[in-house]
Amino acid sequence: MRESGGSGETCVVHDGRPQARRRLQMLVDTVAGPEAVAVARDPDDLLALLAATPRAIAVLGLAETEPSGLDVVRRVLADAPGTAVLVAGSGEAHAPAQQALAEGAAGFLRWEAPRAMIRTLVRSLASTAAGDDLVPRPAVPSARGSVEAVASPEEGLHDVVVDLDAQRRLELSVREVQVLIGVSRGLTNADIGRRLYLSDHTVKSHTGHLFRKLGASDRAQAVSHAWRLGLFVPAPTRRAGA
Repeated sequence: MRESGGSGETCVVHDGRPQARRRLQMLVDTVAGPEAVAVARDPDDLLALLAATPRAIAVLGLAETEPSGLDVVRRVLADAPGTAVLVAGSGEAHAPAQQALAEGAAGFLRWEAPRAMIRTLVRSLASTAAGDDLVPRPAVPSARGSVEAVASPEEGLHDVVVDLDAQRRLELSVREVQVLIGVSRGLTNADIGRRLYLSDHTVKSHTGHLFRKLGASDRAQAVSHAWRLGLFVPAPTRRAGA
């Protein structure tokens, strides 16, 4: 019997194995609703669906012995920055799932988990519970085709967007940008870890990578450099009557 209540977001599911893909579709369908599930035939189709579906959640199958699933995760994280990625598989896929989480995936959906737990995990990616408040939103280009950073680092830290061109230029992963957004909001490593389901050690490791890539020596300087280098820009302000 279908459980009531969807996630409120579209889930784009993909697994390179046809039977596993069908199983994944059925699993997500039971917790998100059929109208909220799209199935990608291959990685190119997956990226096309994600590009055409704002705020979609990518649900990607993993197998313990097949590296192709992890390759797809990496491609989505690289080519669709800002997409929330949920990996799925059996308990035997723990190792590749942990690698996917370390590289930027937001959670691991286990086949054998209770449906209520799976529903909560899928829904959480549409809320702040799984760090959605730390998912970088792409900046909207201005009429001149560029993004204008008109605010100082002290302004708008609680509502920023990310220039994807700058993210690629600085070679920052989605997870590193998530951590940096948390740093910009004054969150501790523990706070960031709770939102992103990461250990303090992992957050500290990401922070160290950020310092190196941004040429910073501390958290405040990392945020300042992010603004100066054009990574952070203020979120567009909605005009009255618009």
